Amino acid sequence: MRRVVLNRNGQISPKGRETSDLKAGQFKVGEHVMLSITGDCCYHRKAFEEFEVIEVKPCSRFGGGRETVTFQRVPKRPKEVK
Repeated sequence: MRRVVLNRNGQISPKGRETSDLKAGQFKVGEHVMLSITGDCCYHRKAFEEFEVIEVKPCSRFGGGRETVTFQRVPKRPKEVK
């Protein structure tokens, strides 16, 4: 699973749904990624959580070549009891 780090100033951990403008062609809907947040509150954040890409839209900002990607948190699975 791929790791993705987003820069969010003033935010310590990812919310249930995160949206960001990223380089085009990197993500597809249904893909699972490990997401983490860095910023002014947590420069070296290493805790990753599982998210799923639920939406990818073209973005006209920044002169093209970008897509607005929406990530949705995947609920934690209960541990199996053996």
